[in-house]
Amino acid sequence: MTIVDTRSFYIEQVSDVTVVCFTVSTILEPNYELVSDELFELVEYVATNGPIQVVLDLWSVRKIDDWGLAMLRAFHETIESLNGTAILCRMPQCVSSALVNSGLSDGFHTCETRGEAIWSFSDGSDDE
Repeated sequence: MTIVDTRSFYIEQVSDVTVVCFTVSTILEPNYELVSDELFELVEYVATNGPIQVVLDLWSVRKIDDWGLAMLRAFHETIESLNGTAILCRMPQCVSSALVNSGLSDGFHTCETRGEAIWSFSDGSDDE
């Protein structure tokens, strides 16, 4: 069920897991502030609504730059600072390559599919 809809993404709640489905095709310096503001408003929502278990579905993202990577990293760190977990999934090759090239890929929990990411919360693991 879709529970929140912004200009950058929509949110589905699947049991205790908040799934963020990006709708923007780029996370670059020109739209960084909009996406970042909306994403960090989400932190308030998940922090007040039970276990902080977030899946970021990046399927629609076709370009990401250092600004976008920094935003994802800051979001991930914020969720972890609240004793939560964020998992990136369905990453197009451009996003995956950008993470590897930046040296940040080891700093994220990732899964190939959305189902795998959601399932990882139910079985108590957060496979990378």
